[in-house]
Amino acid sequence: MVHIYAVSITDFPEETVPRLLSIVTAEKKQRLLAFYHRDDLVRGLLADLLIRKIAAETFAVPAKSILFGTNAYGKPSLLDPCSRLHFNLSHAGSWVVCITAEHPVGIDIEKKQAIDLQIASQFFAKEECAFIEEEADSKRRLERFFHVWTAKESYIKAIGKGLFLPLDSFSTVKEGGVEGWREYEQGDWFFKTYALDDDYALTACAQTESFGEKVEVVPLDSLIAYFHSN
Repeated sequence: MVHIYAVSITDFPEETVPRLLSIVTAEKKQRLLAFYHRDDLVRGLLADLLIRKIAAETFAVPAKSILFGTNAYGKPSLLDPCSRLHFNLSHAGSWVVCITAEHPVGIDIEKKQAIDLQIASQFFAKEECAFIEEEADSKRRLERFFHVWTAKESYIKAIGKGLFLPLDSFSTVKEGGVEGWREYEQGDWFFKTYALDDDYALTACAQTESFGEKVEVVPLDSLIAYFHSN
């Protein structure tokens, strides 16, 4: 089963930052403190804490003991004893999201905003461009763009090989949408979109169609409290 989790950074209590930074590795702490914008630090910090909590509860190990590795392309992974759990993280605006499963997965969230849709013709496959352009309503056309964008990003992240694969070399669109089964050179993959927030597009990618129906929203206060008590 594929699980999707989300936590909002809205109303994040600044006074908890020093305590929470003590949970992450020294290297991660240094990277987080280098961010110019405070929200970038908060999103990165909560992403680390969210997957730590999920893994700790799944394998009954201390959250602070969890170790991370990366593959040759930089995709993060959990190390033993949690290595059976695959995950991926994404964050934008007010949200941090996480996907987990027993096989490679990817997820992407983007805040919908005005954008030059000509970008699609530069980076998307022909089928995806046609899917966007055939929508007459400007608002729904923009939504289609972000559904395609998050689907492509989720797949790129799922296969874990970075941007070696040109974005226009594969299409996420089939039968008038981005959801469902796709057959690529890298195997069979499935996409599912989620309605987490009207202002955001969220798409998950996995090697199974057994997706959870809803995003599990983790209350910010409960996530912070978990690390104050463990």
